[in-house]
Amino acid sequence: MTIRETRADGGASQWLALIEHIGGGKVVGGARYLHLSAAPAELVDAVRAAVAAVGGPADGFNVLKLVLDAPRLSLLNYPSYFELAFPLLADSWTLDLAAGTCDHRSYPAGRNPPVLHRKELLLAPDHPRRAEFAALTAAAEGHALFANALTIGHRNQWEALVRAKGLRVDGHALVALENPEATATVLRHRTAMARRALSTPMQALWRHGYLAAGNTVFDYGCGRGDDLAALASHGVEARGWDPYFRPEAGRDESDVVNLGFVLNVIEDPGERREALARAYGLARKVLAVSALLGGRAAEERHLAYGDGVLTSRSTFQKYFGHEELGEYIAGALGREPVSVGPGLFFVFRRDEDEQDFLEGRQRSSGRYGVMPTTPARPVVERERAARAARPKSPTRWEKGAALVEDFWRVCLELGRVPREGEFARLGELTREVASAPVVLRRLTEERGGEALAAARARRMGDLSVFLGLNMFERRRSAGSWGARAQVDLREFWGSYPKATEAGQALLFSLRDAKTIAAAGATAAAQGFGWLVEGESLQVDGRLVNELPPALRVYLGCAGKLYGEVQGADVVKLHIGSGKVSLMRYDDYEGSAIPLLVERVKVDLRRQQVSYYRYERGGEFEPQPLYMKSRYMHPAMEGYAGQRGFDEGLEAAAEAAGVDWGGYGPPVEALRGVLAGMTAPAGMRVMGG
Repeated sequence: MTIRETRADGGASQWLALIEHIGGGKVVGGARYLHLSAAPAELVDAVRAAVAAVGGPADGFNVLKLVLDAPRLSLLNYPSYFELAFPLLADSWTLDLAAGTCDHRSYPAGRNPPVLHRKELLLAPDHPRRAEFAALTAAAEGHALFANALTIGHRNQWEALVRAKGLRVDGHALVALENPEATATVLRHRTAMARRALSTPMQALWRHGYLAAGNTVFDYGCGRGDDLAALASHGVEARGWDPYFRPEAGRDESDVVNLGFVLNVIEDPGERREALARAYGLARKVLAVSALLGGRAAEERHLAYGDGVLTSRSTFQKYFGHEELGEYIAGALGREPVSVGPGLFFVFRRDEDEQDFLEGRQRSSGRYGVMPTTPARPVVERERAARAARPKSPTRWEKGAALVEDFWRVCLELGRVPREGEFARLGELTREVASAPVVLRRLTEERGGEALAAARARRMGDLSVFLGLNMFERRRSAGSWGARAQVDLREFWGSYPKATEAGQALLFSLRDAKTIAAAGATAAAQGFGWLVEGESLQVDGRLVNELPPALRVYLGCAGKLYGEVQGADVVKLHIGSGKVSLMRYDDYEGSAIPLLVERVKVDLRRQQVSYYRYERGGEFEPQPLYMKSRYMHPAMEGYAGQRGFDEGLEAAAEAAGVDWGGYGPPVEALRGVLAGMTAPAGMRVMGG
């Protein structure tokens, strides 16, 4: 068996059919959790049979974790389930029914084990202690202890949060500690970070072209000014103001304003809202707003203070959730922001600028499609005259060959003849060669119309994606088109209503899983990603905008909840379950076998986002990504070297008799094989 083959047994479908009808428990991240005492007899019997089949434990567990869309389950052991208010996980056994495997992990108390919340939900409705446990959950909710799911998954972070809220756990009750807030002093300037590279929001502004020449830039709350220095080193002139480090600087209007990680350090809610409004008031084009999400720097939390916490360095932090931050911005400014990344939004001043941004980030590059290139004009051999002819003067077409080539490139970018303002040399072309329509007609006669037709189809696909997502997000600015888009509407569809019909049809087509399956098959056939028939398409994040329009709308819907999915290293589109998974790896581009450090699952049907961290000693160990070349496109830089490495690894593993079931073997099983492998040029064998 090779690592490209899939192992399955006949019991997987029966298992999925059984758990489909199981109710109750707590559903988190696509899995249902049930205490063993609440599990139906038929489920317990099926679990016992599955355990026996794979050599799992006969006892020693008291909670079942049922994966809802795959033939997998976990057996969890919480030794003090009924004694502790928030039980700690001691052991887990993960059973893969398709692969026939059972993996055991232990969680020593000294290594920050996972903690269980809302434990009453795992019990039967008539359990005698369910009401007692529910009262504890209600008290925790009243203190906003569950507000940020990222911060509460493990014991150390959970206990720090409880202390930060001025509480302690007494039996199954929360008891208040002495409130130190009255004597606390907030030292805001200590939150200013020393940076060696551009901050996340400034990187996003750079990536989307807002720091280009012609735009004035202002950093509101610039701290020590590291972003300003970094921009200056790249020839970008920017100004900044900070109440502690640059209080004397002016706060003037600018095209682009950055409010980076400022809102979360202001302890006064009124002042926080005023800072946001004032920064937006300075922005002529766009305001970038970013804030810390829950889970970052959680170890610094010590004491509850206002609607946030006071850290050990006497700094205030208000940790936002991503959606919470977006809603806060919309409520304060009266304008819906555009989600760009986790904890990062752009807020535009004009509807036209917002629409230009949304439309521009849906454009495909065309780098991996069929785009034939030909010489400016074919040379026509003419029969020689009987006597030497007098040298002829070059024609206007021959003299303007370079100009014609520039014009042709713009036509292929637009998918049509350019209008005034879209090709800087249009007047020169008309004077020196011929009118634009005449030149384009001659070029298509000589070179064929395939390249232009492909460019036109690609542009119409980009616009259909943009229109479909506009409808999904119901943006107020949806009717405010830029000059180029207005021309495209008339050229490609004839009218705005017909264009919106195309976008609507594309969006509504996603209700049928067959649309996703067909688009996934098309993408894989074109070399974009790895298709697991009927299950998923997994693709390198750099290729997202090259996917078929239906898949890009699907991913754009996920981006509404998360931010730009293009920032992920690998994107997984689940075909039938309405989910998208975004994976980030340690040194993805620099490792032949990168290690998974973060997975985000976006559930479009439930409108939920779940985050999973992979770290040594954590709940999830970093997973190696084998066969990276299958997620890449053959035309991508580095593909050939990665493909050669992958084929060599496959051959060496087979020769060594390594078992490739499930997600591939653990790293330990490949130590000997990897020792003899050489990474592609400029890369290392494994990340981490």
